[in-house]
Amino acid sequence: MSSQAIFKSWKEGIILAEKNSIITKARRIALAKLTAGVIETVPPVAFIALGDGGVNESGEPVAPDVEQGALTHEVCRYAVQQPVAFPVETTARFVIVIPEDEQAGTKFSEMGLVDTEGNFVAIKTMYVKQKDDDVEFSFTFDMEF
Repeated sequence: MSSQAIFKSWKEGIILAEKNSIITKARRIALAKLTAGVIETVPPVAFIALGDGGVNESGEPVAPDVEQGALTHEVCRYAVQQPVAFPVETTARFVIVIPEDEQAGTKFSEMGLVDTEGNFVAIKTMYVKQKDDDVEFSFTFDMEF
């Protein structure tokens, strides 16, 4: 990826490792204020929300919009596992596990990180993943800075 493409992607709010992942504008504003010392904290991520509205009619993931304040169609929400991992110093890794007996047959195609105040921090769309009734399902969301 060229430096121009990287800058353009960063400017549009896209997390570079995933073309269908964004940090929401609301979170970016909060991070700018935090960095400038205007506010002292931002609420931590507490949940991963999952939905089924992340693909178009052809089944291709649609790019999320930095202005989004919610998933297109949220189906469920689970608390992130603690402790949060840092696979590299600039990446926070959030993980949830859907128990075997929950969400059987649900087709997931979008997920979002939600903070303790209920605000969406980041949103990712993906190809459909259907949950079987006899397995645990885990989702990992890497937020790269």
